[in-house]
Amino acid sequence: MVTLMKGHDAADKTNREKVSPMLHVLSLVLLVLPMTTLAQEAGEVTVQVLYRGVVPPAQSVPVTRDAEFCGATAVTQTVTVHPHSRGLKDAVVIVEGVSLPSNTPTSPAPAVLSNSRCTFAPSVMVLQGWSSIEIGNQDPIMHNTHIRHGESRRTVLNVALVPGGRPISKKIAAAGLYHVQCDAHPFMRGYVIVRDHPFMAVSDEQGLAKIVGVPPGTHEISVWHERLGELRSKVTVPPSGTVRITIDFPAEALASHSSLDR
Repeated sequence: MVTLMKGHDAADKTNREKVSPMLHVLSLVLLVLPMTTLAQEAGEVTVQVLYRGVVPPAQSVPVTRDAEFCGATAVTQTVTVHPHSRGLKDAVVIVEGVSLPSNTPTSPAPAVLSNSRCTFAPSVMVLQGWSSIEIGNQDPIMHNTHIRHGESRRTVLNVALVPGGRPISKKIAAAGLYHVQCDAHPFMRGYVIVRDHPFMAVSDEQGLAKIVGVPPGTHEISVWHERLGELRSKVTVPPSGTVRITIDFPAEALASHSSLDR
């Protein structure tokens, strides 16, 4: 009788040892499955931003420093509209209210901001929070890149960039609107918009902004432009599907102001 019980105990132990690894693998599959399913169901949003109003004329600003390289005057155009599609360039499109799961491993690539031909390239950019922005100088003259945050214009970075010097890297954490300016050449201006997720884009020459990996569901879309202000709309993203919407800035939007200073 005692020998029989020991035999059962040994068999049970062997069975438990066989089953335990299987349960471990199953638990890992169950943990990974929701994230995998979410990734498979993610959709794509394309927004075309239009402006049908009067395009303000470009402005010419006298250059008082390094005119031999930058030119006697600097021409700036804050509203760029495609002549045929009326697409608005450099509008920032954001899927609001969406955040990545806290356990999602993310390692956003650093964004590159260049001082090139006495302009910032790009002049408008988006950045996921806690990413790095890498600032370089491509010109044979000294530039000064000054980044300030929000309505308070609190300085986040203020650095001189010598010709041929190594790029400067700065990690940006807080969400919001950042103003970029070269103190040496005040006509050089730009913007960086930061959110804690990657679901945003800047419109191209046709006014198109494509955002991939958007979770399915109904979301609010915000569109911001430095001269035309901000508009909001709704979009419903189907699982594993694509959706395209058009957002029009009215003609009177030219007097609007930024509401991203928060």
